[in-house]
Amino acid sequence: MSTYKNLIGKDVNFLTTDPDNDAAEGQIWYNSTAGAFKDLLATGAWSSSGNLGTARYLVAGAGTQTAGLAFGGLSDPSTNTNVTEEYNGSGWSNGGNLSTTRRNLGGAGTQTAGLGFGGRAPSADTNTTEEYGGTSWTAGGNMGTARQALAGAGTQTAGLGIAGYVTGTGFINTSEEYGGTSWTAGGSLATAVGALAAAGTQTAGLAFGGNAPSVSTATAVTEEYNGTAWTSGGSLNEGRRYLAGCGTQDAALAFGGNPGPGQTAVAEQYDGTNWTTTSSLGTARRRLAGAGTQPAGLAIGGGTPAVSSLTEEYNFSATVTTGAAWAAGGNLGTARNRIGGAGTQTAGLAFGGSVSPGGGEPTVTNLSESYNGSSWSEGNNLGTSRYGVQGCGPQTAALAVGGVINPNSGTGATRDTEEYNGTSWTAQPDTANNFYLEGVAGIQTAAVIRSGAGGPPGPAGNYTEEYNGSSWSANPGTIGTARYAGSFVGTLTASIYCGGEPPAPVGFLSETYDGTNFSAGPSLVVQFKRGGGAGTQTDALIFAPSTASVVTQQYNGTSWVTSANNATQRNSVASSTAATASAALMSGGDPGSGGVGNNTEEFTGETTALNIKTITTS
Repeated sequence: MSTYKNLIGKDVNFLTTDPDNDAAEGQIWYNSTAGAFKDLLATGAWSSSGNLGTARYLVAGAGTQTAGLAFGGLSDPSTNTNVTEEYNGSGWSNGGNLSTTRRNLGGAGTQTAGLGFGGRAPSADTNTTEEYGGTSWTAGGNMGTARQALAGAGTQTAGLGIAGYVTGTGFINTSEEYGGTSWTAGGSLATAVGALAAAGTQTAGLAFGGNAPSVSTATAVTEEYNGTAWTSGGSLNEGRRYLAGCGTQDAALAFGGNPGPGQTAVAEQYDGTNWTTTSSLGTARRRLAGAGTQPAGLAIGGGTPAVSSLTEEYNFSATVTTGAAWAAGGNLGTARNRIGGAGTQTAGLAFGGSVSPGGGEPTVTNLSESYNGSSWSEGNNLGTSRYGVQGCGPQTAALAVGGVINPNSGTGATRDTEEYNGTSWTAQPDTANNFYLEGVAGIQTAAVIRSGAGGPPGPAGNYTEEYNGSSWSANPGTIGTARYAGSFVGTLTASIYCGGEPPAPVGFLSETYDGTNFSAGPSLVVQFKRGGGAGTQTDALIFAPSTASVVTQQYNGTSWVTSANNATQRNSVASSTAATASAALMSGGDPGSGGVGNNTEEFTGETTALNIKTITTS
């Protein structure tokens, strides 16, 4: 009788703790602490990732899971877009726009050598081809046949455009090959089809699914291309149109789509002969784009059926990834907006604000509430009622600065400063300037506040003051662009100021601060003002902007990318300014039109863990 050692070549190890890396993949061990046999196996699973900055469907994709590209599409049911976004493995940033605004186009290549062709632009089919160099698009050779709802595969210099739909003619079965400058006729598919997906290369391509006139529902047909002719392959288990795909001819991944009414989350893997069902998408959708490989795929945008910004990653690995996400926390005791915030996710603080709904004259409050990670409780109030107040520091050593005391007086913003010791607030020396809706970075004994406004709406300022725990002093260093209502994240000597008012281009700006001078930082993905922030200068998170957006943005010290969307659109929230970027907190705020809210959301960054399983006899 064979033993485990004879079969595998290793003994069953007796361990007190489980392995902490994937070197144990495929092995069995006995955990003496748990009193159980365990193993580590690779498995396929989807996880959520950073959302697109621009939600859209009928979008094209290219590249890999760690260097993806999304371009074109419909940003709402009737508006074509030329927006291009680049993916770095965690979130999206803005790239150069397509020259031709269009939807339902084909895509191929990589993030730095992409290819976009065909599509609907905007009221007629197009044969236009564009090449992406990593920064901008340039014109390529036109396709022989203008078409939409086609599939793309291959590279920028060896691309493949497959089938599609020609307005006035219907579905077609012709393919075209791109050589880097011009298109030539390729082999014809056995089935005329549109709204299909593809994978592979120009000489080893794969086309699957779609809409075919010969069937009453979406097709499951798969065809393989050898660079000259198409031949039949194994059929999908679920026929569908407007699906997405990625990978190679003998290791492809198909996901999402429209099998009939509605949309599907089903994903399938192809081994060169047969399709087998694997883990489903987290969210069913159609008209999405795909990129990457079979063991490392990327699902981009689509319709749920509403236009979506969702991004999901597929990984066949011994490591399980849980995507970043916002989750509901305990509600504030009193709903309000334009609130000050401080603390962390498990020890938060919310103070001041307006309790007036409906967009009328705000009624200021001095309420102060503390959060323990699950619920809020009221503590001692601020000494001065105000809204638009800003804060920093931990829950037991917080700082409150500025705001508007009496919105009906016409006197504008205040200079009041207060310190909190975990129990009560005490008045401290005033700032030299008025501050309203400004970010404060640092801690109670070493803080910095920049820009400012004389009160709503107030002129934008470009002054900076620093606090040493007993008094404020003006910063004599170089200041940045005049604005207010931005978010300040970090410390006195290493912080980043994000967005602000007045609107674009100011809302896209970020500036780093070294304790003396401001320096230009990279542009934000979407406009930002009156939002919250957490983290450090090199690992920052900003969220809940007053720009009709739920986009969260993250900074890694080099560039801004999108992250998980928050659930409730709002602005002027209380945020955990002393929290890390992977464990942020926001509460209350304005859900729109001067309203007030009391809901809380908690952010958890992406995590990974080994797929360790306990072996049972059942």
